[in-house]
Amino acid sequence: MNKKKTSLKVAAVASAMGLVFGLVTATSSAAATDKTWACKPTKSKPVTVRLIEYFAGPARTPLLNAYARQFEAKTPGVKVEIISPSQADSPAKITQLLQAKNIDIVEPAGAILGQAMSAKQIANIYPYFSKTKGWAGLTDYSKFQAELFGKKTAYMIPNGYYVKAAFVRPEPIQAKAPAILTKIKAGTATWNDILTAKSTNTATSSMYAMRGARASFTQAIFVIRAYNAPDLNSGGYYNASTKTSMFNSAKSQEALDLMMKIWREASPAASVSWGYPEMVQGFVDGVAHYLIQDNEVIQIVDEKFAPYTSGKWIMAQMPKGPTGYSAQDVSGGGWSVAQSSKCKNIASDFLDFITTDPQHSSFARAYGVGPVTKTAEKDPFFKTGAWAIYNKIGQDKKEIKLDGSDVAQTCYGEFFTQADKDMQAMYANTLSTKDALKSWAEFWDTKCVNPYKK
Repeated sequence: MNKKKTSLKVAAVASAMGLVFGLVTATSSAAATDKTWACKPTKSKPVTVRLIEYFAGPARTPLLNAYARQFEAKTPGVKVEIISPSQADSPAKITQLLQAKNIDIVEPAGAILGQAMSAKQIANIYPYFSKTKGWAGLTDYSKFQAELFGKKTAYMIPNGYYVKAAFVRPEPIQAKAPAILTKIKAGTATWNDILTAKSTNTATSSMYAMRGARASFTQAIFVIRAYNAPDLNSGGYYNASTKTSMFNSAKSQEALDLMMKIWREASPAASVSWGYPEMVQGFVDGVAHYLIQDNEVIQIVDEKFAPYTSGKWIMAQMPKGPTGYSAQDVSGGGWSVAQSSKCKNIASDFLDFITTDPQHSSFARAYGVGPVTKTAEKDPFFKTGAWAIYNKIGQDKKEIKLDGSDVAQTCYGEFFTQADKDMQAMYANTLSTKDALKSWAEFWDTKCVNPYKK
């Protein structure tokens, strides 16, 4: 998925992706002698495999529970427990269970993966999983993502791809900014166009669905990358020309200043407290005309607002910078086996089961994520209607696809937290964009692994 994801074929950059290579020590020989890889449950000596979701929700949790029952039926002596906290609580809950060594499978989204890798809480399941049907069925790009931390390692098995695109209400934009709507449809709209489209604001609606709650800093990253592209490393946080953090660039200053103008002039005032659900609901309710979100939102908008075929909303590419480029991570979520699991082989077997089709294809369709398997990738469902935008994104050489290596760094969790605090301060006019960028640049230049200076 770029959301079509696997079709994107991001250039191999394995050498740049071994950013935490030295942090991991699991090997095939260790797996061969580790008793936790030889768990043998029976009806008289049953075991429970516990899985915790990060993105729990009505579209996917019931399906995972159904898969758990199916797996139990074919695996005597095994019970699979699905733990489904709210998305607001899931980061803390996953971290807690990993620290307590009381979980078998986690969905380490956001900053969790890098932190868990640093703490050596994730197992390398490649020696075992690479022999399964699930592994054989993965697309080449999915295997590339699975081996993020080095060839012949697998610390996370992809379960779906997330790629950003714009959800657009054409009617209000056509009425007040028709030229900009034409550019939006053509994939050539810029971030400055989004600001100009503040002309579509009314007393009850605004152009842009800003994010002000958790992960609000990602809004800044969208614009900053668009202004720095194509002068970016494969992970998207460093300038190739200077070999330093992109936050040092004068272009980043211009971009962040523009983003704050979009917030003040083209976004609903209430969006200062909007997180993921509020952003989506704001678009559904017509409070915002333009929303940037992941592909799983297609199903939500289709059901809560109007069918895509109604024409009341369209899909478009993200805005570009002044040089006509944009850039975003093309990576996905996935499942990891905890290092503390006492039954890693059984946990891996369950991952094999849910990664194999038809299970995965049904999961991807139901939840609205891009498929990770070769079979599901060919499903017309992921190539038509609202999903057709991801093929357009995949073919656009000026929408740069980043590999996710920088956000997989162990420093990312700390940056995530601090950058969010800085965004709140900028929204409140207690921190200047100049000081925020100075802090971010220093952070990435001193606390993270610079791929050009390894």
